[in-house]
Amino acid sequence: MSVTPYIAGLTNKNLFLIEFQEPYTEKIFRDENTPNIRSIIYSPKGKYLAYRTDKKAEIIKCADWSVAGTINGNIKDMFFSPLDNYFTVWEMFLITKEDPQGKPNLHVYKSANGEKIGSFTQKHQTGWEPNWSSDEKLFAIQISGKVLIYEDGKLERYTQQIQAEKLKCFSLSPCPSPTYYFSIFTLGKPGQPSFWRVFKYPQFDINQAVISRSSFQADKATFHWNKRGTNVFTMTQTDVDKTGGSYYGKQTLSYGDVKGNAGNVAFSKEGPIHAIAWNPGNWNEWVAVYGHAPAKATLFNAKCEPLFEFGTGAWNAIYFPPEGHIVLLGGFGNIATGHIEVWDVRGYRKLGACSAPDTTSLQWDPRGETFITATTYPRLTVGNGYKIWHYTGALMHKRVCEEKENLLSIAWQPGTFAKSELSKSAPKGIEAAAAKPAAAYRPPGARNKPSNFTLHEHEKPHRPGQNTNVTPSKQAIKQKEKREARKARKAEEKTGEDASPTHTSAPSTTRAPFVSTGDPEKDKKIKNINKKLSDIDKLKQQKAAGKPLELNQLAKIDNEQALLQELAQLKL
Repeated sequence: MSVTPYIAGLTNKNLFLIEFQEPYTEKIFRDENTPNIRSIIYSPKGKYLAYRTDKKAEIIKCADWSVAGTINGNIKDMFFSPLDNYFTVWEMFLITKEDPQGKPNLHVYKSANGEKIGSFTQKHQTGWEPNWSSDEKLFAIQISGKVLIYEDGKLERYTQQIQAEKLKCFSLSPCPSPTYYFSIFTLGKPGQPSFWRVFKYPQFDINQAVISRSSFQADKATFHWNKRGTNVFTMTQTDVDKTGGSYYGKQTLSYGDVKGNAGNVAFSKEGPIHAIAWNPGNWNEWVAVYGHAPAKATLFNAKCEPLFEFGTGAWNAIYFPPEGHIVLLGGFGNIATGHIEVWDVRGYRKLGACSAPDTTSLQWDPRGETFITATTYPRLTVGNGYKIWHYTGALMHKRVCEEKENLLSIAWQPGTFAKSELSKSAPKGIEAAAAKPAAAYRPPGARNKPSNFTLHEHEKPHRPGQNTNVTPSKQAIKQKEKREARKARKAEEKTGEDASPTHTSAPSTTRAPFVSTGDPEKDKKIKNINKKLSDIDKLKQQKAAGKPLELNQLAKIDNEQALLQELAQLKL
């Protein structure tokens, strides 16, 4: 492997390579003589680079850039196994007069030489990818409502299977040998809850589940394992949010670990969950971006306790470099500004910031010193190109596509590389003319005057329990002064009538008495929810009496409506 990582880029004209050193020259690797290159991908360890066309896929050895193997076919998708040893491709499933049953369209090859070791029929592209364990001992694939599990790269016959009614998806944890865990999501029948469960391999009986969590508000699920494979987050979502709170459906985040601990995650701000990511360098830390705009970003530990608040901003994405010592928060998409901030998650300090509007792709270099942002086709048809940034926000290199040239993809070579001087000091950065943003409309009477309008109340970074130092607008200050004046008048009127200090108490909430549904499982859940609601009532009384509450206590109060909805569903 080279001393420095390579960047591979794909345009509609060629496939190019950049050795990461100035002047960042693009070297043409495949030109127009290899037409219709559709995509490129590096293997996780950086040993191989693969590209596909309408007729073939080629596996390239990064050591000398020679061809390791060629797979013929109209390949639509591809990926490498965790240790680079296997290469899997997916083709369209076709039925013809000559072959009315169709042929296998998912194939697994050895990366070193392109030798085929297994084939499967996977009709749909959504969710087609098999799962490998991190040591490549297990290979699991979901076919016809079952998860078939193969061992030691022998794909002729499966050794274990997971079978469950309405099985929608699964995930194999990255646990090292000899312990493996599987998570699965099953969709509930009408009037019954959906479930996500965790099993220890090969104990797949429903009664042997390490974790079993139910939800009446879940049509699909996504699993997020930490790098060690000991903790998992499950993001469940409904197809439609019946409350009207979200266009994309109601989200719920729950957690679990391989010891059997599990629960729901309650955030301190209402709104959608934009992104979550485990720290690859610290298996017990994770970051979430959540809430209505401006979104909030928080660093948590594995117990879901907040460690640091990054404040609020126009964020919807999280990117960790491989070592995980820093984190990048970005806001990208149709209405985002492209604002980027980089934070040290050890010392809780901001290292840099920059702006990269129209970003459709972002990736850290394997050393965590620089990152690349790109505007790619077909997500955006104009302004294609890429920029290389230092982690402090200094722009190091910029490339804009020429007329009739589109950037399709760009990627860093993964792997282990020695740190460079960029990890110690920031480069000078190139001169880049920033486009002047269009001014907001202001009526004639307000022009050439300072504006006192505040669209959002922004929260500054802080540790939990510290003052958030929110800068209120003038309107908010006036409202606060009015409230305080009213309180003062009431206090004066009360003086003389009662010399003892008074506290405003929250009206007590009358809860319906428990009535058995006849289902012991449902009754147990109803009692559990009633206990949580009782605790919330006590917290509301404490809050009304003026007692300061912790962040997690406020989050419990915010979760009251969700508990009431779940309670209503259980009583149906």
